[in-house]
Amino acid sequence: MNLDWDDIHWEDPDGGTIVLHGILPTVVLPNKMRPRFQWHGLGIMGTSEEEEVWVEEEKSEIKDAGINLDSAILNGGLDGLYLEMLRWIDGLQVGRFPDPEPRRLHKTALKHSRPIFFAEPDMDDDDWADFLEREAKEMTRPLKLLKIVFTSRRWRKSIKKMRKKVVPQPPREPDDLQAASALAAVWWSLNRENSDKKLNVEKDERFAARLRGGLAQLRIEHGAEAVLLVPIQQAWRESMLSSLEKLPNPEESSSLSSTSDGEEE
Repeated sequence: MNLDWDDIHWEDPDGGTIVLHGILPTVVLPNKMRPRFQWHGLGIMGTSEEEEVWVEEEKSEIKDAGINLDSAILNGGLDGLYLEMLRWIDGLQVGRFPDPEPRRLHKTALKHSRPIFFAEPDMDDDDWADFLEREAKEMTRPLKLLKIVFTSRRWRKSIKKMRKKVVPQPPREPDDLQAASALAAVWWSLNRENSDKKLNVEKDERFAARLRGGLAQLRIEHGAEAVLLVPIQQAWRESMLSSLEKLPNPEESSSLSSTSDGEEE
């Protein structure tokens, strides 16, 4: 698992670059760790309904600050455990809803009329609906349900192992980034374990195909210089890179048609 802080730049053999920008869910990254290069489109690791979810979360936060965090913790499970542990971290803004880094980049893309592509298919996609059904069936197998009962124990064991993989934060950045990185990586890895390895690979390859499809659309205007920026959970980057390198056939994904220029503000 690659928990390095540097962005991963994957060059598509057909032209253009997909940048896997590591984020930590619900954590606000320091300004200096935000992308400062030219990019032409944004890849969101979710469905086209993500924006609607973010807007609703913003509305609820205005009415009652912290309500989304409290609700998520009360719901329990891995999400609740991750967020509860994050609250012990000082020196960082954590437990923020909507997820701050993807949402911030999403707003930047909208402001500058840059195309936005969604890596996860919507529910009206029959193949994806079939995949989700198979994934749900795998997650509700008796042995998997038994694992969920022992989530806290699995978490404690995993966090000890994950500490060995954590990479020191960039110079002059908060020490707490290492702790947040470890927590996010444990959360991600345990979620993956709740499914099946073959299903995880299948999911990654579908997402990779749709990211390649987004880049292909950017190449129409920007040619081989096209850059697709993808904010993605730090621990997820390695498996996504592996899927991109398998060169799945580019798949068209929904987007906002637009042009792009300049750097992020």
